[in-house]
Amino acid sequence: MEYFLAVSDKQLGLCLRMLYAEGIRAIVETVRNSKGKIEFHIKANTDEALLRDLIERYNILIS
Repeated sequence: MEYFLAVSDKQLGLCLRMLYAEGIRAIVETVRNSKGKIEFHIKANTDEALLRDLIERYNILIS
């Protein structure tokens, strides 16, 4: 399953607001990467086409 990757609180908030605006509930998992920094993996239960569109939109928003 694909997920949204947030490496800061700002990115996490942006992703969650985007998903909630679409009416999608998300599951947030906190993990440590290989460098010991915290990352947030946000998983959303949607169909694949919508998920790809949302991931593309999210990547544009955080760039």
